Amino acid sequence: MAKKKSVNWVAYLYILPALAIFGLFIYWPAVYSFFLSFFNTTSTSGNVFIGFSNYAYLFSVGKLPYSFWIGLDYSVAYFVFALTLSAALFTWVKFKSHSVIKKILLSTLFPAFDIIFAYPGIMYMKEAFYIVFVWIALGILVFWELRKTHIFKEHITVFLLSILGFYLLIRLLIPNQFGLYNLFYAVAQNNAFIMSIWNTIYFVIIDVPLTIAISLIAALLMKNLKFFQSFFRTAYFTPYVTSIVAISLVWMWLYNYHYGIINYILSWFGISPINWLNSASLTMPTVAILTIWQFFGYYGLIFLSGLQNIDDEYYEAAEIEGANSLQKFAYITWPLLKPMTFFVVVVSFIGAFQVFTQVYVLYHQMPGPYANSGLTMVFYIYNTFYNNQQMGLASAAAYVLLGIIMILTLVQFKVTEEKIEIV
Repeated sequence: MAKKKSVNWVAYLYILPALAIFGLFIYWPAVYSFFLSFFNTTSTSGNVFIGFSNYAYLFSVGKLPYSFWIGLDYSVAYFVFALTLSAALFTWVKFKSHSVIKKILLSTLFPAFDIIFAYPGIMYMKEAFYIVFVWIALGILVFWELRKTHIFKEHITVFLLSILGFYLLIRLLIPNQFGLYNLFYAVAQNNAFIMSIWNTIYFVIIDVPLTIAISLIAALLMKNLKFFQSFFRTAYFTPYVTSIVAISLVWMWLYNYHYGIINYILSWFGISPINWLNSASLTMPTVAILTIWQFFGYYGLIFLSGLQNIDDEYYEAAEIEGANSLQKFAYITWPLLKPMTFFVVVVSFIGAFQVFTQVYVLYHQMPGPYANSGLTMVFYIYNTFYNNQQMGLASAAAYVLLGIIMILTLVQFKVTEEKIEIV
C-alpha cells in the first residue's frame, strides 16, 4: 500500500511543472479577468468595484427606431407564412390523397395573407394580437397533423431550408422597414459590441457550413484518388500548418483590386473587378473565404479518417439492394460520420467565434474598411484592452464570448447525444 502511494506521488511530481505552467498562464489569468470584469479600471483612484455595470454597458442601446413588439409582430408574420408555405408544399407532395390535411393547410393560408397585407392598416394592437393568436393556433394544428405523419423526421433539413427560402422570398416580394432584423441592425449601428456580435454571427453562418461541406467533399475526393494520394493530402493540409499571418498577407495580394489573381480569373468570365478589401458588405465574406481555404484540409483529413473506418460490407450490401451512390452516402456514409461531424462542427464553431488575425492583417490593424464592418468579438476585446486600456470592460466582453461559445457547444452536445446503432 505504501509503495502504491509513493508511485502516485511520483506521478504527481512529473505533471507538476505542466500544472504550474497551465495555472500561471491559463487558469490564473482566466480567474483574474473574471474578477476584473466587475471593476472600472480607468478610474484615477484605482480599480473601483461597479458590479455588473460593464456587462450592462456592453448591451446598452439608445432610442429604438420603433418598438421591439412591432418588429416581433412583423417577423412572426413573415416566418409563419413561410412555415405554412413549406408545410403545404411538403404535405401536398407526400400526401396527395389526404384531403383533410389539404383543407387544413388551405384554411391557414388566408390568415397569413391577412397578416401580411392587412397589418399596416390595423389601428389597435389588440386586433393585431388576435390575428397573430389565431394564426399561431392554426399553425400548431398543422404541426400536430404533420407530426403524426413523421414528415419532419424524414426531411427536417430540406424542410428548414425551404422555410428559410420562403422567408427570404416573402421579404423580397413584400419589403418593409420593420422587423427584428432591421431593429437589431439599427441597434448594432449605435453599439460597437453588438455590432461585433452581429459581424461574428454573420461570419459563423458563412464559414461553418461551407467549411464542413467543402471538407467532406475534399475527404471523399482524397479517399477515391488512385494516384498521388499522399501529395494531395499534404497539399490540402499545408494551409492549416502555415502561419495565419503569412496566409493573410498572401490573400491580401490575391484580393488586390488591380493586380489580384481572383479578379484576373473573374475577368475570364466577363465579370468586372470586385473591390474585395474596400467594401463593407464584402468584409466578412472575404474573411470567410480565406478561413475556409485555411481549414478545409485539416477537417477534410478528419473526415477521411472516418471514411476509411467504414466497413466496405455496408456498401456491398447496399449495392445488392440496388442503392445508388446518393443513397449510399445518405444512409451509410453520412450517419457513420456522425462522431467526426460533431467534432468538426464544435471545433469550427469555436474557431469561427474567435476570428481575429485575418481581419487584423487584411485590413491593416483596422476592423474593416469602414463602419466597423469587420469588427468581430475578439477584435472588440483586443481594441478595448490594448488600445483603450479598459481592462474591466474587455474582460466582461471576453466572458460574454465564453458564454456564447459554451451555450452553443452544449446545444450541439444535446442535439447529437443520440448514439448511432448499426444493425
